[in-house]
Amino acid sequence: MIVGELKIQEVDKPKQWPQYVACTTAALSIMAGATQFAWASPSIPKLLEPDYGLSIEQASYIPLIEPIAMFIFSPIYSKLMDVVGRKQSLLHAGVALIVAWLLLIFSKNLICIYITKVFSGIADACYFSVLPVYIAEVSVPNVRDGFGNILMIMIFGGQFIINCVGYYVDIQLTACTMLSLPLLFLVTFIFMPESPYYCIMKKDYQGARKSLNFLRRIENVDPELEQLKKDMERQLSESGTFKDLFMTKSNRKAIYIANITRMVQQVSGMGTFAVYAQHLFQQAGGDISSGVATMIFTAFLTVTNFYSRFFTTKLGKKMAMVYSSIGCGLALLSESIYFFLDLHTSIDVSSISWFPVLGLVVYVCLAAIGLSPIPNLILGEIFSASIKKKAMTISNMIFAMYLMVFPKIFQILMTNFSLFVPFTIYAICTLLGAIACYFMVPDTTGKTLEEIQQMLKGSD
Repeated sequence: MIVGELKIQEVDKPKQWPQYVACTTAALSIMAGATQFAWASPSIPKLLEPDYGLSIEQASYIPLIEPIAMFIFSPIYSKLMDVVGRKQSLLHAGVALIVAWLLLIFSKNLICIYITKVFSGIADACYFSVLPVYIAEVSVPNVRDGFGNILMIMIFGGQFIINCVGYYVDIQLTACTMLSLPLLFLVTFIFMPESPYYCIMKKDYQGARKSLNFLRRIENVDPELEQLKKDMERQLSESGTFKDLFMTKSNRKAIYIANITRMVQQVSGMGTFAVYAQHLFQQAGGDISSGVATMIFTAFLTVTNFYSRFFTTKLGKKMAMVYSSIGCGLALLSESIYFFLDLHTSIDVSSISWFPVLGLVVYVCLAAIGLSPIPNLILGEIFSASIKKKAMTISNMIFAMYLMVFPKIFQILMTNFSLFVPFTIYAICTLLGAIACYFMVPDTTGKTLEEIQQMLKGSD
């Protein structure tokens, strides 16, 4: 009899693996998008060759168009995910990326390359608006906390793939190869469930029950469903205007947290290095070819994020972000010292020409502790259901501005001065960011979405 009771308890215990499946297939969208975002890294050196004949100034606008499109379309997708659902909205990213790769396959025209980045920006607006929300709403706290590293593995894995393929083959063949990723996303994610939170929001309680059955792999989900209904009713009962987003202290604090963490991430060079990696290593010189150096760099970005969950769990999100920012700032400072000695003094550094690659490898190892996974993970956690749509709109438009401004500043400083200058500025800003994170970022590790809301309200 006891054995029978144990078996029943084991069968009724919620499973976590279906949540990982749902989150992983959803995250294929951002992996496919990362290949488009980092496409410029292996492609800009090719675009500067006589076959295309672009100037560095023309090429520098390619990374700018994508965040501009993201800025424009973010409000649309932040609204759309509450109209047609998280799942249906996220599927749009796959379609936009397929169009982008097809344009690159069938045209060598500069205008078509620019249009390609518009569609890539549409995909960015989609998955940056919807994916953090979907992941937060379909997973329990333990899965959600652990998924930050998987999400970044997808992003950096995409960057690694495009740098490997793009270095060895031409632009058209690269596009043909990369087309497989958005197709894979569409054919796998289409079988995943809608967010139970969205179903409850639309009063589709049967849909929410089916979603929870799939995600928990148990029959009796009524206790959780009832709790989610109460949480949603409380959150949706709150006022959710743009005025409330800034006038309510807890909402305002959530906006600060979302944008400070993302700003520190981008001012550390995370997005810039993805776009200009090969060109950067070309400018740095050394015995290692720029393509191989970029592959090493993106490979470490991918691999090191496997251990990020350990630090997030042990340190908590707040201190993981602080320690990671300090470490990355010091790594960038060491890079700036190397470039200063190499470019502005008579000191011979040829015996350590490998240092720029090593320095950035150390940088990515330290970024994996918190700077790379936490900003995107925390975004889906900290906003109340009543304000989430508007908060995601504002946050993603600001993030698009970061993606526009920081890579362009890096290119201007690198072109008109030397690598010493942008690395020094990035190092100082990242170290200052560590201080901001210490005072601003809460620790949401292990908390439900409702507990996080109550924690933010506790500071009102």
